This record gives sequence, structure tokens and C-alpha cells, in this order.
Amino acid sequence: MLTGGTGFIGSHIVEELLKRGYKDIISTYITPGFRPYFCSRKLDQKITMEKCDIRDFARVKEIFAKHEPDVVMHLAAQAIVDNAYMGPRDTFDTNIMGTVNVLEVCRRQGEIKAIIVASSDKAYGKSKRLPYQEDDALQGDHPYDVSKTCTDLIARTYYKTYQLPVVVTRFGNVYGPGDMNFSRIVPGAMEAIIKNQELPIRSDGKMVREYVYVKDVADGYIKAMEVSLRDKKLFGHAFNFGSNNIFNVLEVLKGIENSLDCKIDYKVLNIAKNEIPEQYLDWSKAKKVLHWKPLDDFAQSIHKTYQWYKNFYQK
Repeated sequence: MLTGGTGFIGSHIVEELLKRGYKDIISTYITPGFRPYFCSRKLDQKITMEKCDIRDFARVKEIFAKHEPDVVMHLAAQAIVDNAYMGPRDTFDTNIMGTVNVLEVCRRQGEIKAIIVASSDKAYGKSKRLPYQEDDALQGDHPYDVSKTCTDLIARTYYKTYQLPVVVTRFGNVYGPGDMNFSRIVPGAMEAIIKNQELPIRSDGKMVREYVYVKDVADGYIKAMEVSLRDKKLFGHAFNFGSNNIFNVLEVLKGIENSLDCKIDYKVLNIAKNEIPEQYLDWSKAKKVLHWKPLDDFAQSIHKTYQWYKNFYQK
């Protein structure tokens, strides 16, 4: 069972699970919506779909009782920083109480073998020490960051208190085919190139982030599931997943230009609010314990990403 399995990251996880021979996959969704990657791969025809808003406890309880999942991947969330700033209540309701609803249903149902909960590098908040390590304090101080701090703490609370088999994942900035949030730098750049238009840069262009290809992210989720099912001592742990792609915004644009042999017309607006200046992760624990490492080459994955968006706009 995946909550939010039809979203950007969830779609790639579903696709990879199917490639690896997993069966009886169920995904929740809120509305039929606009899911170009999910539908272009015909994933809706290969898994079971259940309409469910995770804020609705009764509905979450109903679909879990119906399907009795063995493993749960909880990805459903309000994932856009600007939306959290404009609408904190909806973000807290979805990301915090939605997580409580999913975990509480798991607690009541019992016999679930593993629960993989999606947190974020944003859960750490601002820190003078980088890279972030898994035992660092979680101290988000703005709406989106706080919502992920709470998601993370709540998940591990259910492990500590009720022995739920929880593993928490914390990724950097995820990019790749199918991300339809064009306020993010990579999809925004793809759109600007294809439409030959100016790209607005919300920040000052100097914000540093760690960019992780979505296929590596999907592999990380699945490895977290598979290894923890074999080694139950990993329940209650959190894992950072990152890459060697640590860039500021303008460096990302330069990398895209070099990869695609093009020029991006952009304008620095410097209007971003509540952005953490610099974030990147120590992912040595995931490498050692889960035998995970990012396989993408930034230039090659940008090229693959561009080809997907180009095909999308042509269609």
C-alpha cells in the first residue's frame, strides 16, 4: 500500500516495484487529477487504485481493512514550500494529522511488516553543521519544514511507543521525469527551454541544495523496505539519501545548459521566503547499511529528464 503512489516520486516507486516483480500493489489518490507520468506508463492499469484523502481517518481505516496490506509506504503529503507558507493549516493538517491517521490505522490493524515514512532534509531545519547526519536535531522553524519535522518525529514515536515497524527516509531535492511543480528549478528550467521563455528565479540564486535523481530515490525506498524486512533491528531508524550533486541554483542552471548544449534565459527575483540557505546530507549510513548509492550522472539524468518533458509538451 502506497499513500500518494500516483504522485511524482510515488509513480517511480510503483513503476520500479512492478519491474522487480512485486504484485498486489495498492495506491491512494485524492482526485483523478493530472498525473502525466503515472498515466503515460499505464500504471493505473497495473495496480489497484483507491480514492482517499489521508486527512479522512474513517476512509483510511476503511481501505486498510479492505486490503490488509503487509507493507505501507507513506508518501502522501502537501509537498510545496510556497503552498505551505500561504496555507499552513492545510499543510499541517495533511502532513501531520494525515501521518497520524495512517500510523494509527496501522497500529490498530496490526500485523503490518514494515512502514516506510517519507520525511525530508527539510526536517532538519537550519543548522550550522553540514552535512546533516541522522542523529542531528530536527528543528524546522517554518511551515513546510515544521510539518516534515513533525512527520518524522511522529513516525518514530509510533515505533518507540507501539513498536510499529517504521523506517524513515530523508531525501534531498528530487528531480526527474514527471515533476509537474514548475516552481522547482529543474522542471521550471525544462519548461523555459522548451517554450523558449524567461525563467524566474524566486531566490537569490545562491541557495545550495543536494539534487537526487528520482530513479535513485525509488531505489532507496525499496531498499529501505527490503533490508528492514530482513533485519528488524533497523526499525525505528532514519536514513539520509543524497548524491554528489551539491549545487546552488545558478550552478544547476549551468549544469543543465552544459548537458543540453543550450542557453537558459533567467531573471533573479530574490523574493523567496523561509528558504534554508544551505542543505546537504551525509548518506554514508544508507550506503553502509542498505547498500544503497546514487547511480545517476547529473548530465545524463538531466538529458533523460529533458527528453521526457519534450515528449510531454509535444503530446
